[in-house]
Amino acid sequence: MRLFVRDLAGRTLSVDADAQADVNFVKEQIAASQGLPLDEQRLIYGGRSLEGVESLVECGLSDESTLFLSLELAGGGKKRKKKTYTKPKKIKHKRKKVKLAVLKFYKVDSNDKVTRLRRECPHEVCGPGVFMAMHFNRYYCGKCHLTYLIKKDEK
Repeated sequence: MRLFVRDLAGRTLSVDADAQADVNFVKEQIAASQGLPLDEQRLIYGGRSLEGVESLVECGLSDESTLFLSLELAGGGKKRKKKTYTKPKKIKHKRKKVKLAVLKFYKVDSNDKVTRLRRECPHEVCGPGVFMAMHFNRYYCGKCHLTYLIKKDEK
């Protein structure tokens, strides 16, 4: 009987085989004409993959049937094992909202005179209204990273 084999490129190859021949016989003929190794060939007919031990009649093939040739794919990759975490997630720091925090920057005396307690940053990026943080030995601007060291007289 005559069988047609269509490959992935759309080319059709004609193969003559006996009805009692097995699928490996057809694969050998394809290997001889196309040069594909037997273990890489995969024949499909009627949405079903044909294995090497079945005869062509058992697979349901008749004269002038069309087989589809595809390449055997290597097995899929291993499934990755799901990670188990032993430590709990680190909790992000939340800033505390302090009401009327601006009162720390100014002092009002009894004569209603307002004096600044913190130093303003003189850098042109910051401008007025940006105060420098006061540490025990330096002033530091958090916006432009300007730092002034405080030198104390040692006796």
